Amino acid sequence: MLNELYDLSVVLEHENIFIYEWHKDLKPLPNPSEKKPCYRILITSDGSINDIEPINPELVSSLRKWEPKGNGNSFPGFNIQPLYRVTDEEKKKLLKKWREGREQVDLSIIKKWCAHEQIKNWDAKFGKKMNKCLREIPQELQKRSEGLPADFASLQTLCERVAKWWGSNPEKFFLTLESFLWNSLEKGVRSLLPMLIHEGSPRALAEKDRGSVSVFLDVPDWQEYPVGNKKTIRRINECLLIPTNTSDTKPEDKRKDAFGRGIRGEQDKLPEVKLPYIGTVKLRAMTSESPCQFRYKTIDAASFHIGAQSRKRTKGALEWLGCSDREGETWGRADDKELLFAYPTIIPKIPVKVASCLGALRRDDTEARFAQYAEDVVNCLKGLNRPLKDIELRVFSLRKMDKARTKVVFHRNYSAQRLADAAREWQQGCANIPVITIKSWGDEKGKPVLVEPKTPFPLQVSDCLNRIWKLNGTTRDEVKYIPKSKGIELLLNYSADLNQAPHLLTVALQNGKGLFLSLGHSLHRDEILGLQGFNSHKQLMPALLGLLLWKLGIRKEIYMNNGPYLVGRILKLADELHALYCKEVRNGSLPPQLLGNALVGAALNSPIQSLAQLSLRIVPYLGWARTNSTDSAGLSRYFLKEFGNVESKLRDFALPTRLDDPARAQLLLGYISSYGQTDAKNN
Repeated sequence: MLNELYDLSVVLEHENIFIYEWHKDLKPLPNPSEKKPCYRILITSDGSINDIEPINPELVSSLRKWEPKGNGNSFPGFNIQPLYRVTDEEKKKLLKKWREGREQVDLSIIKKWCAHEQIKNWDAKFGKKMNKCLREIPQELQKRSEGLPADFASLQTLCERVAKWWGSNPEKFFLTLESFLWNSLEKGVRSLLPMLIHEGSPRALAEKDRGSVSVFLDVPDWQEYPVGNKKTIRRINECLLIPTNTSDTKPEDKRKDAFGRGIRGEQDKLPEVKLPYIGTVKLRAMTSESPCQFRYKTIDAASFHIGAQSRKRTKGALEWLGCSDREGETWGRADDKELLFAYPTIIPKIPVKVASCLGALRRDDTEARFAQYAEDVVNCLKGLNRPLKDIELRVFSLRKMDKARTKVVFHRNYSAQRLADAAREWQQGCANIPVITIKSWGDEKGKPVLVEPKTPFPLQVSDCLNRIWKLNGTTRDEVKYIPKSKGIELLLNYSADLNQAPHLLTVALQNGKGLFLSLGHSLHRDEILGLQGFNSHKQLMPALLGLLLWKLGIRKEIYMNNGPYLVGRILKLADELHALYCKEVRNGSLPPQLLGNALVGAALNSPIQSLAQLSLRIVPYLGWARTNSTDSAGLSRYFLKEFGNVESKLRDFALPTRLDDPARAQLLLGYISSYGQTDAKNN
């Protein structure tokens, strides 16, 4: 990851893009949520608590805490443990009712619980942490920030109050906090209940199940700016960036790091960057405790020399790349634990949404279309007045493996010309299917509309292929077999046609067979489908089958006149004729499974046997169609004509005993196709 980020820093420098430098020990606060907000604790001059209030999430994102040793001890923001811990299920149910406001908080019951010493959640170990957070770190920060202007005196005031009242006695902080929480609960402030009591697991050891609450200390009587202000935090950062001793101002070591810059600072820990969704990311973590390092006789910093200057550049590059304002442009969410980054090596003035083009969309972008995004990206890059083949696109993704480790799981470089060509081929491939119309609910309630298959984004390919569908059209199971990067490789790699398409087609048929059978079942019964959530795959999977066939060199102009597709067509016609018969003869009472649908599964393995069974079972319905004199007579005659057309074409083919995967895909596309198209001329 360091190589990619350093290259990006060079690009940004060339484009004169300024990256604000943060001190490596001034770290962002944890991401807040509705259930776990960050609380501001306001401390008065007499050491009491004036107020405790949740901080606006937007403000939290601009605040930082000083964590000089990277061990979780920081100031003015840090995590505290709730004061007490309960594990009894009945007590937890009661707490939930109180939190949700379904019952009035009974303070006498809570005080009775907390009277037992064994449920106290602050132990000696946490007391040591508070001693550092309330005494050692504030004192050092106060010294480092002596140069702050008078407008930002609130920090000095805060440090003095914390040191005076709580620094030498963390237990007093506990008692002060407890007193305020009791008073707040008496006034009916339920939102502070999680600060008082942690709902622990009865199966977990207490020392490993303490819970945590993010807090930020401040003063209520600030003059110009409080501590919890973006400008104050930036001023603190400027003070911290000033060298503190003569060793920092010594001439640079003549040795160079891996990027040709100064070696000084190589022994320090590399900085961390907080990214959206996946949280804190370490730029590089190599520890001597990993046995693999000894294979090459280089451990820790010696395994890759990177000095302070290069570290600053790589950290700034990742912060610029992952800025929340650039979601959909330079980065996007691949899944819950993975972020995709994509950017051109020449940064255009107008934002270019490369990440969105690959499928890393913003959550509010529900009407996105691949064709539109691809066109916008290519047109924007053409505006750089450089040949597209000379503009490089860099794509990589970071996956959070666990709390401490982040891994680069995908990294490729492509030319912008390749993206332009691949996007055009991708759309041609997704259109490599017959006309398929799906009746779905429209925006207006009660008014169905006809929709067609949608072109999937590259990142949607793995979502479609990894979901296993049942024959009834439902899905619960999902496997992590196909990684997110496969869709990008399928789009952009030149060798993807030959190497990946056969395997992906096999997976699509194995996991998606139930989807296609249920889709045909619904289409032929004239049912209206909801296409939200996972059901949106019913719009994506037909196009994906067409794309994979395209990658294999199988075009619809050919396969729509081939035997497997025609078998699918004749099974579709059997369904529709059967449904029409039931509507007219059985007063609309349709069986659980139509005639053709019952034979599709067997036809995927042995089409000859299935056609033999169909020829016997369809006889009464064909006879009825010939003599039908109701209002549906014209439609029944149409089905007879179509049966004749398909049957005459099938005579020219010697169907194999068993079908391969491309043939199975063609059969399924024939089964879900619409109208009376049996060849490409009608398309």
